[in-house]
Amino acid sequence: LAQAFGLSSGSAPQSLVTSAWGPAAYDRPLARESTMALEVAGLGEDEDGNQRPAKLGKACRYGITDPISLQEPSEVEAALTQKMMQELEREFPRETLEGMAHREAVLQELERVVTDWMIEVGVEKGMSEAEATRSTSRLLTLGSYKLGVAHPGSDIDTLCIGPPHISREAFFSSFAERLKHRESVTECVPIPDAFTPIIRTKMSGVSIDLLFARLVKPLDEGQNLEDAVKEDEILRNMDDKSVRCMNGYRVADQILQLVPNPDSFRDTLRFIKCWARRRGIYSNVLGFFGGITWALLVARVCQLYPYFAPSQLVNRFFRVYDQWNWSKPVMLCDIEDKVNVPGMNGFKVWNPKANPADRQHVMPVITPAFPAMNSTHNVTETTKRILVDEFRRGYEAVKHVEADRADWARVHEPFPFFRHFRHFLWLEVLAQTEEVYQKFSGWVESKLRILTRQLEATSGMIIHPNPQQYDLRGTDREWPLGCGMFIAMAFFKDHGAFVGQTFDLRVHFHHFVDVINQWAEKDAYNGMFMLRLKRIRGAQLPDYARDAEDVEVDKKRNRSQRHDGLTGANAIGGEQVKKRHISTGGLP
Repeated sequence: LAQAFGLSSGSAPQSLVTSAWGPAAYDRPLARESTMALEVAGLGEDEDGNQRPAKLGKACRYGITDPISLQEPSEVEAALTQKMMQELEREFPRETLEGMAHREAVLQELERVVTDWMIEVGVEKGMSEAEATRSTSRLLTLGSYKLGVAHPGSDIDTLCIGPPHISREAFFSSFAERLKHRESVTECVPIPDAFTPIIRTKMSGVSIDLLFARLVKPLDEGQNLEDAVKEDEILRNMDDKSVRCMNGYRVADQILQLVPNPDSFRDTLRFIKCWARRRGIYSNVLGFFGGITWALLVARVCQLYPYFAPSQLVNRFFRVYDQWNWSKPVMLCDIEDKVNVPGMNGFKVWNPKANPADRQHVMPVITPAFPAMNSTHNVTETTKRILVDEFRRGYEAVKHVEADRADWARVHEPFPFFRHFRHFLWLEVLAQTEEVYQKFSGWVESKLRILTRQLEATSGMIIHPNPQQYDLRGTDREWPLGCGMFIAMAFFKDHGAFVGQTFDLRVHFHHFVDVINQWAEKDAYNGMFMLRLKRIRGAQLPDYARDAEDVEVDKKRNRSQRHDGLTGANAIGGEQVKKRHISTGGLP
């Protein structure tokens, strides 16, 4: 570890001796970062760059290693954090008090609907009304809502925990049907066959993703549901789908328990989520990182720097993950396996030593709740390259902010996807009804990784998936619902491209279409959906895509022009556009 920090082996403090899966996992020496050595030595720098004794917090330990630094923020760092949060509130505001009150009212209404339905099902199965009432359970929230980082327009991830006499089939049929007939419900799409079954609904204008888990046995008299869910014992003999749904809540709860300062964690996470969305790297299904992964990454940095202010944590976030050795996992706590516990030994726990598939994961970020899972199993070599480039760019941008040569908006300025590339694959998902659109677009999106994995193996070409789904804005009168999706293609000499080279991608397209045609519900919705796929150049981009990017880029440019320190999109480095494109002969 001393070598990883650029120190001699004899100078490493005893507190820095850590496991192989902690900070020692950095794969490049950090000697070029002199501030790392200052942190370890308990030193800081004043505004003139002079070393000064740092104010240190009490010794503590969160997670699997001791912290890298116990420094507390200076007045300068506190002021920088205030500026960061003011900028964030303008660009990515938190939900208002009125908005939160409305969300709570909607959740209460939904819980009443669930409770009434459960009582009816219990009575139908021969239970007394009193007994059926006692067996009902309340809804639990998870995701961004549970973590306290909800923003206007964000959906609410909820978990319905049913007693043993309530089946998943009944939940996705009779309950979903009841929900559809509520006056306040404008959308209700059950997707029971998904890897994690879900009902997507909109109630009183609030989007809700509703999961279902079935208890193996009723709770004991007087037992608190939330307390019971936190214990591993509740998973004993539970089916896999229920375990996955249950762990959505358990993971979010554990994250809040494992960070030293929940408020600093939330402020930092809000900034990182804003940055990831603007930079086009927020999507688990397309092979980037989803919301829970970003939360886990931020939480680990909070553990390593327990007293840092959010602006400092953002800096360390980018630096740590730019330099992380991704052959090692990011973890908040030790992995626990219960191979000798009856009723739990059948659950698959992430273990690259025992499971060959786990050894193939390229950027493992492990969930803390049992059974531990890798939240990034969809990441490919292509999306890893993009993510690491963005970590590096983010760190360079933050350093400019700290030097007062840019504002915080520069860190999360939108990635100019359509200006950055010249060639694209253009997909349009079209449907006649909301239900068909939700199901078919989800199916296509979940299979896009198959196409991108094939394309990234093409010599001379790199690809860049865009996770945004662009509204068609009524451009196709025959199809009232739909979205556009894009994958960029670029050709570089250092990747094997040469002038006059021709790329035949038809075999990849045909294979992808064959996969899409395996949709289990295609016959049930025959004639109600369509997928279009074509290769286009930048000049052929549809207006709905180009206009959407122009609005964001122009807005950010006008704001950033107030600063004189940086000019041009490439001033802070890390942008792939600096590479020289090769003009190819064509793409059949």
